Amino acid sequence: MTAYAPSTPLVVPSCGKGVPLRQPPGHIRRELLIQRLLEQDCRLRLLIAPAGFGKSVLLADCARACPAGRLPVWLGCAGQAWSAGEFCRQLAVALGYPPDFTEAQLLAALAQEPRALWIMLDDYPREPDAELDACFDRLLAAAAPGLNWWLGSRRRPACNLPRLLLEGELFELGSADLAFSLAEVDAWLAQFDGRRVAGAEALRAQTWGWPAALRLLAVQGEREGAAAPGCALLRDYVEHEVLRGLPDELLQALLQLAQLPRFCTELCEHLLGVGEGAAWLQALRARGLFIEALEGAADWFVLFPPLAQVLQRRIGGGSQSLHLHASQWFAARGEVRPAVEHALLGGQPEVAASFLERFTEEQLLQGQELALILRWRGELPEDLLASTPRLILLNAWALLLVGRLDEAQNCADQLARFQPRADGERLRELFAQWQAIRGIVAYGRGCAEEARAHVLEALAMLPEGAWAQALLCRSVLTQMAIGEGRLEDAQLLGYEALKQARRCGSLVFEALLELDHALLLEARGEFGRAQALLRRVLEQPDGGVLRNTPVCGRIVLRLGRLALRLGRAEEAREQFHAGLAVALEHGDPGAFHGYLGLAELAARQRDLAAAFARLAEAERLMQRQGVADSLYRGVLLLVSSRLWSWQGHHERAREALTRVLEHWRRHQVMLPPPNFPDLLPRLHHLLLLLDRDQGRDIGEALQGLLERALAEGRQALACEFWLSYAEACTDAPTATRARQAGQALRQRLNYQGLWFVADELPLPAANEGEAAAAEAPLSGRELAVLQLIAQGCSNQEIADRLFISLHTVKTHARRINVKLGVQRRTQAVAMAKAWGLMGD
Repeated sequence: MTAYAPSTPLVVPSCGKGVPLRQPPGHIRRELLIQRLLEQDCRLRLLIAPAGFGKSVLLADCARACPAGRLPVWLGCAGQAWSAGEFCRQLAVALGYPPDFTEAQLLAALAQEPRALWIMLDDYPREPDAELDACFDRLLAAAAPGLNWWLGSRRRPACNLPRLLLEGELFELGSADLAFSLAEVDAWLAQFDGRRVAGAEALRAQTWGWPAALRLLAVQGEREGAAAPGCALLRDYVEHEVLRGLPDELLQALLQLAQLPRFCTELCEHLLGVGEGAAWLQALRARGLFIEALEGAADWFVLFPPLAQVLQRRIGGGSQSLHLHASQWFAARGEVRPAVEHALLGGQPEVAASFLERFTEEQLLQGQELALILRWRGELPEDLLASTPRLILLNAWALLLVGRLDEAQNCADQLARFQPRADGERLRELFAQWQAIRGIVAYGRGCAEEARAHVLEALAMLPEGAWAQALLCRSVLTQMAIGEGRLEDAQLLGYEALKQARRCGSLVFEALLELDHALLLEARGEFGRAQALLRRVLEQPDGGVLRNTPVCGRIVLRLGRLALRLGRAEEAREQFHAGLAVALEHGDPGAFHGYLGLAELAARQRDLAAAFARLAEAERLMQRQGVADSLYRGVLLLVSSRLWSWQGHHERAREALTRVLEHWRRHQVMLPPPNFPDLLPRLHHLLLLLDRDQGRDIGEALQGLLERALAEGRQALACEFWLSYAEACTDAPTATRARQAGQALRQRLNYQGLWFVADELPLPAANEGEAAAAEAPLSGRELAVLQLIAQGCSNQEIADRLFISLHTVKTHARRINVKLGVQRRTQAVAMAKAWGLMGD
């Protein structure tokens, strides 16, 4: 017992208040946060967040959960501007010491305090005060081991917090930790009206989980029937709790910063005044006024968006001059994107267009620039977009990269208005750019000869400075060669393009060309090599450049497709979802392949409804984005036809396949779309399978497809054709040899997941492959049919279970009898058991 400590433990209230007894209406205990705080064993627990983040409520809940053997001592500071001496006096009273204690006496008492206390300081003084913070720092350092400090504050006190952190004596929660999660918003709304839970996600998105805004918007919504964005209650709260008492210069600075998406010290100096802007920013941050560091951007800050929206409505118009000054500052630093954004916000589309001209084709594939330029197209006058050759070309390339082929062509054709006769070199470059765009459009439409002619002419004329356009042309030539089955030519073309990209130092284009290389490896059936290549691209030391780019999304989607081919379904699912999210964020039509992969996964689980739903999402996406039909329609109909054939809708599937092939013949279109070079042989293959199900002999036609695939080096495709040929053969020895060849090739390629096969047998182990093929004259589908026959199923029941037509079941049954040399179903079952093809 010290001379200063009372003889009995006390919890003495400050200003007539102890630990708050009354909880706010609709209070929910934040069990996870309370548990995190209670589990800590440290000198200081720090809750730092702006007004309205529930710091006081959380501190009070923790005080009520104080374990036996400890006593909470609550000091409500109410944010008042206390001096160091007044703070010591208030703390002394709360602890039961004499109220006239000096700081020295308080330090001595705390150093010898025998009680195990939680000293809980709620709403620490809000005005920055170096003397007060230094005093608090000394109190922390001098306190006895049995004392734990809890501090709720809008601002970070200028104490030696790094030292406490290094010593393991500090635990901190910030605004991100204190914001309500979606589950907490759900639970909170459910207390008032369960029907309002449906709006929880929208309410959280509007408020970013800010507890005060959630409550006030919900209350106003309850009164008015909806959560109004311009909530009067929230405006009043901001006026009283955030803005009241701010010096006029800081209030004006905060209102100006609320108009900016992001800002830094230098920008504040430029906009708010040299020598003042930086000081005002520092003063606002010191007061905890909702200014947060921007994640991933050193020295950049952002005003909390819900507060910024309230302040923007408060100030109304009149911010155009601010945005124009910001636009000039960003332009001087070479940051085109924010320069354009601020020029548009400043109501100066001509200035925005002049900055827009500075974008390069490489930048279109980075970050959000591609989606932004397409959005800006809707905000800028059409005549302005066509006012210079550079703007025309920029827009044409942007449209081309998202598959809007007709618009890209029409845009490029406007170059004809610009014919600088005195500058032959400039005219030659404009014509080369037009040729490049025209060639890539022709490739997207599938017109081989036209595409090749234009692209080659463009490459001959493009100047050295147009290396990005030249690389896109070379990529098209590589993809054309893969689609035409000229795989050796594709390898040479791709290698030359890759060398040029490396010489230009473009990681984005290098990654784009590595995608072409991976497509070539995939066509050869070298799935593992393709997967390793793309992983290296993502994991390279400077691969951060690719993060959050459309190219990164395409790589992840391709990795998903390769994982599916290698039989890793869950890995594929994760990558399809991740790649799809990136593609959708950037408005990249590559998202189509994410939906296609998810449809295949659903089909493998026999969930055809989910598979068709994914295909519908893919089609809806492409139509919404205005993507040319030729880039996806054939693939969509091929996959749909595969699913229809499983459902027994053979005529519908045949009609769709025939329509696609007739379109190819009628328009002399002989190129598959990008990223799906096997479209044409797969269309023919599926059409032949439909013929087989109608009892036609397709052996010779299948053999032709097989021979071509083998000649072109498309081993994965050849593997599938071998297995189909084995099923089509009525001669048992020939069928066995075909099956052996197909299984051996499949084994060598490690081709675990055949393309859109719902009931495939697992790949035999390496030492079992040939034996299994030799011992199994029946195909996997035929064995499945025979097993159901053995169970006593009728032909119709077999058709329903296997998602095939009744005619297909009869065809399989007839082939089974031929291969086993029997006449009846019962004989076939007995013979299969005798041969060891089925268990007893």
